[in-house]
Amino acid sequence: MKISRTTSLDAGVEDVFAVIATHAHQQAKVATEHGSSSATITDLGGDRLGVRTERELPTRRMPTVVSSLVGDTLKVTEEQTWHPLRADGTRTADLELHVTGAPIRMRGTVTLSPAGGGSRLVVDADLTCSVPLIGRKVEAAAKPTIEESFDDEVRLLRERLR
Repeated sequence: MKISRTTSLDAGVEDVFAVIATHAHQQAKVATEHGSSSATITDLGGDRLGVRTERELPTRRMPTVVSSLVGDTLKVTEEQTWHPLRADGTRTADLELHVTGAPIRMRGTVTLSPAGGGSRLVVDADLTCSVPLIGRKVEAAAKPTIEESFDDEVRLLRERLR
């Protein structure tokens, strides 16, 4: 299932990236009232950066088809590998998300590009659940939560860029 989100930010690419590259921002992104969370930032050399976050989310408000696969909580791991700034002022990241103990994955890209006096942040990814017969239902149930997570991250970015 395709997941695409686009938003405009009032700050330039490198200012936005400077926030994304902080432990404080990544930890705030995954902080939840329930369960544990963690964030790790790794300098990969050559102006590349690795971001890994983990969080536990309760499944009580999710459809039964999801909780039947993973139980009362699901552990979500997200990895972003950011590449060097390109000549056109764009930064891209490879994106991978998976749920521990469930055949749910999301793979795609994050693109941060110049747009007017600010920047544009775009997520393009494919969400898959490889469970026969119910995989599409699980994907449809997970999609709003993933989109909401992206929207929350954008809200946090805007707060930190003020």
